[in-house]
Amino acid sequence: MAKLIGTAGHVDHGKTTLIQALTGIDADRLPEEKRRGMTIDIGFAYLDLPKHGRVSIVDVPGHERFLSNMLVGALGTDVCLLCVAADEGVMRQTREHVQIVDLLPIEHMVVALTKVDAADPVMQELVVAEIREMLAETKFSGAPIVGVSASRQIGLVELKEALSQALDMSEDARSGPWYLPIDRVFTIKGHGCIVTGTLARGRIYEGEKAVISPGNREVRVRGLQCHGEDQNGVEWGQRTAVNIAGPRLDEVHRGLTLAAPGAVFESKCFDAIVRWIEVPKHAEQVRVAVGAEELLGKAYLNDAEPNLVQIRLNQVAALALDQPIIVRRHSPPDLLGGGKVAVPVAKVRRRTEVAVIARAKSPREAVLELVASMPLGAPTEELCRRLGQSTQELGRTFESLLEDGRLMGFAGLWMTPSAFDVNREALMAALLKLHIESPNTPYHPRERAVQWANLGWAGKPLDRIIAHLAASDALEVQGTGIRLHGYRIALTDRQRAFLDRLKEELEKEKVNTETIHELSKRLHVPQQAIEEIVKLGVHANELVALEGGVLYTAGQIERLKPEIARISNGKPFAISIMRDGLGTSRKFIVPLLEYMDKIGFTVRVGDNRAIR
Repeated sequence: MAKLIGTAGHVDHGKTTLIQALTGIDADRLPEEKRRGMTIDIGFAYLDLPKHGRVSIVDVPGHERFLSNMLVGALGTDVCLLCVAADEGVMRQTREHVQIVDLLPIEHMVVALTKVDAADPVMQELVVAEIREMLAETKFSGAPIVGVSASRQIGLVELKEALSQALDMSEDARSGPWYLPIDRVFTIKGHGCIVTGTLARGRIYEGEKAVISPGNREVRVRGLQCHGEDQNGVEWGQRTAVNIAGPRLDEVHRGLTLAAPGAVFESKCFDAIVRWIEVPKHAEQVRVAVGAEELLGKAYLNDAEPNLVQIRLNQVAALALDQPIIVRRHSPPDLLGGGKVAVPVAKVRRRTEVAVIARAKSPREAVLELVASMPLGAPTEELCRRLGQSTQELGRTFESLLEDGRLMGFAGLWMTPSAFDVNREALMAALLKLHIESPNTPYHPRERAVQWANLGWAGKPLDRIIAHLAASDALEVQGTGIRLHGYRIALTDRQRAFLDRLKEELEKEKVNTETIHELSKRLHVPQQAIEEIVKLGVHANELVALEGGVLYTAGQIERLKPEIARISNGKPFAISIMRDGLGTSRKFIVPLLEYMDKIGFTVRVGDNRAIR
């Protein structure tokens, strides 16, 4: 993997001169830098190391007036090269730079004790002790210190070896879709718009589609260069120049981000995990360095988690998951803390509200962690928002978790199996209460049952959940109504007697039963009363109502099945064969056979039927 070395240190402590001695490249590129003899903006060079190939070097300003430019260069660094002049020692800006890199995800440092030719051995020992003391409380305690003189070529070989060893220990994992914070924009005649930056993640290839954010402007990668050489592809950590097709020069500027589609999110509100040097006041105005931009916003603290802060920016920014940030006070711009973006697109919340942030490194474990925190169901969009990843990125993760049985998915609503079991029992308990409250209501609106269970399901996810429960024989479904599997309505004594009387009349005929109108006349009962008891009988699974007003008892249907099987004699049969065999007419045989098809007793075979 490509590596990036970033310098740090007080102004005039020899960073640029040392880089030129190591690489032969003058990293000061601006005329004003030449005139003033100091680095104002970030400069770039490269160093060829036997074990690591061509390593990018970012030379950052040391003067406090240009600290924001230093932050642009420091973000994304693998190894920090701290320069401390042997004749001056640790200065205020040295300490501030060390504080900054200590807050960033930079794990390794090499200290160059510069200008050793200008200090005697005693002075050098005092400065080394001062450096050790400064680094003792940081993660860089024990960092190698190499004495060098750029002008006399002293210690350069030893410094290269120390840098190579530090790079050996740096992590190589920055997977995911690529993005490149733009820190410089210019044009070349015949080529058009060129943007430069350090590729922060992933790999970029010539010909790829890309977007410029904020603004989500679609462009195409026309060409790539790394350290002046044309490339077909570039990997993270490398200084990269990208020739982009599409935008005009005035549409692109420093602070924007060039990225693969879906790699970054446009947001004015994000959550970050920050290590504080000084905790700001709640809602205090701050400066936030992210990518190649320093933005203004307000920092909102969280009572439940001191290191969690919500930054609400004054303008839209392009943000990526785990992107490093530095937070400074608005005025004076004192350093407050640094950390990583945890949720690129956050929802505004109160200070007392507990926020769940996924901390697992593995995408699978991060998804499970968040889904478990939302037991009623985690929508895909919410998971993607909290994880700072697109649905395309997380698609394979969802699939693998489904295959392993660690997640259950219902039209974009995700639950762990244990959470689903709890929710299912809550729905069953709510349905039971509804049945007890209204014993003569066979089916209840599913939305009402969900409301009683305090589940909040709706739409397609609810459709899928109900279908799943019906398939597992937990529920019975009729239209949008549901009931517990096997539930039967409770009839009063009067209703029971009336239904039994009706069934007795129907069972006087094997096939040619009477209609509701005919039963009303025979029993001398209003037709409306017959209709009501028929509904109750159907819901109680004691009557079967077919098309055309044909009625049978459940017992009649069961007795007709062997009759139909006997007449068919194991062969496909026509409607007329069964009509004549049962001694009935089309009025009865057509709805009867259609019902037998519906319950799976018979099956259509062309124009005929057969016993299934």
